[in-house]
Amino acid sequence: MLTLLLAALLSSSKSEVPPDVWDCENTVEVWCAVDGCAAQPDGEMTPMSITASRDGAFSICAYTGCWEGKTTLIDQSGRLLWAGDGAPFSTRPEGGFEADVTLLIIEKEGVGFVRAGGIATPLLCARRPVDQDLAE
Repeated sequence: MLTLLLAALLSSSKSEVPPDVWDCENTVEVWCAVDGCAAQPDGEMTPMSITASRDGAFSICAYTGCWEGKTTLIDQSGRLLWAGDGAPFSTRPEGGFEADVTLLIIEKEGVGFVRAGGIATPLLCARRPVDQDLAE
């Protein structure tokens, strides 16, 4: 699906694709803690779905829910950074499952990185037109 989206974006002019919303997904899963990082073996990866917009809104979905929030977007020469503290998980287990979130996207390359809830993993990202649900 991401391949088709990227092909559509590359075949269209820049004026047809507003740079407001990004969709990202992972192809590997990496977990990091104080004692180091480890990649999940093939077949044990948790797919993630990530959406972020220039208005600072982000949604980082994994497992059965999403960390969602809004922050001030930092754009440093095409390196887009969303950073939010205590983002709630949409299907909180008892006791909560909040996470500090860091999402980085390199606009020119469509490559990113996310850190949330122990996950610290690379991403492939693509711009998409703003739809009505996000614009409201």
